[in-house]
Amino acid sequence: MAGRWWTWMRDPWLVAALVAGLVIRILPLTLFLQFECIRDECIYRTMAADIVSGQGLTLSEKGWLPSPGYPYLLAWSKVLFDSMQPVKLLQIFLSIVSIALLYAIGRELADRRVARISAFLFALNPTLAWFTNTMWIETTYIFFLVSSAYAMLVAWRTGRWGHAGVSGLLLGGAVLFRGVATYLPPFWILAAIYPLGDDLRPRAWWDTAKRRWKHVLAFLVAAVVTVAPYSMYASRTYGGFMVTDATVGHVLHLGNNDYPPLTFDFGNGMLTEPLYARWRATGRKFCDRTAPPVQSSQCEVEAALDWIGEHPGTFFARIPLRLAQMLNPNSFLTRHLRWGYWPGTPWWAKETIAVTIVLFSVSLSLLGTLAAWARARGPYAMMAVGTTAYTLLTIMLMYGMTRFRLPLEALWTVYLAMFLANPKGTLAALWASSWRLAGALITLPAIAVLICWFLPTGFPAFW
Repeated sequence: MAGRWWTWMRDPWLVAALVAGLVIRILPLTLFLQFECIRDECIYRTMAADIVSGQGLTLSEKGWLPSPGYPYLLAWSKVLFDSMQPVKLLQIFLSIVSIALLYAIGRELADRRVARISAFLFALNPTLAWFTNTMWIETTYIFFLVSSAYAMLVAWRTGRWGHAGVSGLLLGGAVLFRGVATYLPPFWILAAIYPLGDDLRPRAWWDTAKRRWKHVLAFLVAAVVTVAPYSMYASRTYGGFMVTDATVGHVLHLGNNDYPPLTFDFGNGMLTEPLYARWRATGRKFCDRTAPPVQSSQCEVEAALDWIGEHPGTFFARIPLRLAQMLNPNSFLTRHLRWGYWPGTPWWAKETIAVTIVLFSVSLSLLGTLAAWARARGPYAMMAVGTTAYTLLTIMLMYGMTRFRLPLEALWTVYLAMFLANPKGTLAALWASSWRLAGALITLPAIAVLICWFLPTGFPAFW
């Protein structure tokens, strides 16, 4: 492994991608005033301050309990540096490492050309770069997700179960930062036992599972060991069994109520507290927020299911809206620009960034999906496509935001790189498989329609 990485790091294109990624992540920190926090960032900061003061992990003002990783990360930053701002430097470092990991995944799946394009796409993605300058979970979560996927790819290629254990540790880290990762292990297990030679008959899966049961065991033990200590503590402390968070009830409440699913993106969200409160007043009230968070969340889940049972037509009619909210090609960075948080930025620069955001988002959603239909095979497909399908399902049940899409953009970057590296070959591979072609012809037009739903909201100067 060390030899492979040493060879890769001598690739001048990878070095250039790392340098470019570092520059566009460092510049905003040096050029613009850094705000203490915005919205949920403030919740994480408040919880971190409570940890530093000895109160442990406390509830947010909204009553929900997030995974512990990020509040504790901010708390450690405060203890070590007397400020939470240095966490942004750590996030920049993790994002730079993620660039190298995308390069490595490209090499595992294809060739050096795909690896180089993957590295540059991740390095220059404006939204992924900007999130390193915030106090949001996404940068750290993406690092754990991508590194875990890469470790499982190495385990599959080498046959060494130790790498599968490393993958489990890293995915456990992802769960500690975002509870949504709790349900990803089945896709990693499918990756571990993916048959050689793409023989997908049940017998081939069974034979591979018998040979690689140590991979599955090492992965599961490592993931459980990583998560279990906090899960046991939290289950005793917060009112019942939980893995790492108690937020699903809150999200179901906002997405399944008398008002439309509430989101917080520029042009289609509740961007001020008075507006948010006005919408909230038109729907059912929250459950008792003084109750332990696990019980409060369960109450919200039951209330949401009751509402869905009473309004099945409304629930299903809102599914396209929820998906459009997530596939909105603008981003939180668009909101940041429109709110004037980079003072002195000329009009043309703002519009250029806004257009670039859209180009990246649309390319990843459309061309990346096209390439996935054509070329998604092997263990990486189990993880990347599985994670994407699972995320889309949760969005269909709840509500969507553009930041929910960012981990998928990281995983989808390799597929976009495959298309850009060889568009004719990708189209030929798609054409050669009738069922893959049919899947692309069904999903791509639907994605295009959903993208256009909120596309104009990012360009107020143009529309």
